[in-house]
Amino acid sequence: MLDHYLLTNGNIITMDGRESRAQAMAVEDGRILRVGSNNDMADLAEAGWPVTDLQGRTVLPGFIDSHQHLGLTGQVLNGMDFQGTESLKTVFDKVREEALAVGPGAWVLGYTLNDFSLKEKRMPLKEELDAVCADKPVMIVHSSWHMCSLNSLALEILSPPADLPGMDLKPDGEPTGVVRDPGAPDFIFPAVSSRTPGEVKIESFRMACEVALKQGITTLHCLEGGGFGPGDTRFVLDNLDRLPLNVVLWNQVMDVEETVGMGLPRIGGCICADGAIDAYTAALFEPYCDRPGNRGTLNYTQEEMDEFVLKAHKAGLQVAVHCETDRAIEQVLSAMEKAIAAFPRDDHRHRIEHCEIPTVDQVERMGRAKILAGMQPAFIHYLVDMEDYEKRFGWDRLRWMHPYRTMLDNGVIMTGGSDCPVTPHGPLVGIQTAVLHPIEEERLTPTEAIRMFTIDAAYSAFDEANRGSIEPGKIADLVILSADPTEVPPESIREIKIVKTIVEGKPVDDPRDGPEA
Repeated sequence: MLDHYLLTNGNIITMDGRESRAQAMAVEDGRILRVGSNNDMADLAEAGWPVTDLQGRTVLPGFIDSHQHLGLTGQVLNGMDFQGTESLKTVFDKVREEALAVGPGAWVLGYTLNDFSLKEKRMPLKEELDAVCADKPVMIVHSSWHMCSLNSLALEILSPPADLPGMDLKPDGEPTGVVRDPGAPDFIFPAVSSRTPGEVKIESFRMACEVALKQGITTLHCLEGGGFGPGDTRFVLDNLDRLPLNVVLWNQVMDVEETVGMGLPRIGGCICADGAIDAYTAALFEPYCDRPGNRGTLNYTQEEMDEFVLKAHKAGLQVAVHCETDRAIEQVLSAMEKAIAAFPRDDHRHRIEHCEIPTVDQVERMGRAKILAGMQPAFIHYLVDMEDYEKRFGWDRLRWMHPYRTMLDNGVIMTGGSDCPVTPHGPLVGIQTAVLHPIEEERLTPTEAIRMFTIDAAYSAFDEANRGSIEPGKIADLVILSADPTEVPPESIREIKIVKTIVEGKPVDDPRDGPEA
């Protein structure tokens, strides 16, 4: 497509805050020049500007996935995908087949295995993996990325400490091969990631971006570095020009000096205050109903979290921390409240990531403190079985799972993500899920849900002046859809086709040469 053109006869949902719609728009040099009716573009058409007839199709701002992991997604694309697997036999068959396909000494890697989807309701043990692959190291990563299974050779190569926190042991003290929080993300994953060559990494990063583009995503918040991928933040920063979409980079560490030294304005992401619900390591005030002695895991003391948040806040950084349930949310929320009170900043835009089961009091306090919620509606679609969750949490807690309407009513700005590879890139799935929330009182309208993946996601990165809505002067990041998500039956939103993704005025199959933000 040329550096200037018109889109006409469309249903353009601008997301400008006034619920404005338009029929046509003009794009020049990667930015939006005009938005209006076909008649508003008549002089440009007469001057010979190329015209694309949208034939009534819907145009939205390009989707923004505000919480995903480029490095981890690339790993999954290069390994076995166990999403939807229903039995350990299938796992073992795939491992056996993959072991024959990879070269000598290569790792056999599998991802997104959910033990609760298996009839056995557990992760594979090392002896079982040894039986199908003893001569190559094997790692199978849980769908939450907070747990994994290793065979004996992988354990031998990685040599985890005998007292590694989170490593499951038999009564005789021998490892079972299953490692949970905090040992999995803090020791196992970085040790495996460090063995990946740079060129393999950048190619896998590009593959992950291309998958996102096919879902209409034009901006990825990339939560990189830390235990999940040591050194990946610097690696992405040095290779931004090789990635085909806009990247908002988060340094997933607690090292404020390193982050400031890289010139980044934000820190955190999956700095894990707690673990994951599926691993029973998400931190709760009261024990899991089906595991009475277990309240999950806090990975930091209150003093450690207070010190980190205060230091980052004073340095002018935007802070985001992973908190799945109420006890972890309380730790991080109180740390943010104290930092904001000690050194007021009106526009900090700190974020609490996941925020899956907060208390009402916590939601109210987030609204007062202007703390954003980084939400992943697709978790409900892919990971949540309401009957199982009620057994874990009881209805009194489960009632406040992903409380979107309650957050909105309390002034909490929500930003939408996938946590890919935990769930796939797919904003339309997230939008549909928020609209059809299993708890009716927490449902959003389609427009409210779209905001999570457009203008509010842009706001969460201080980028609302450039992206997130279709207005003159903004960057022409667009997605053309086959239908209007605000008009189709809610249960069919995820079936809407992505007709075209446009990044900085260019369709994704054209060279990227638009303006910088």
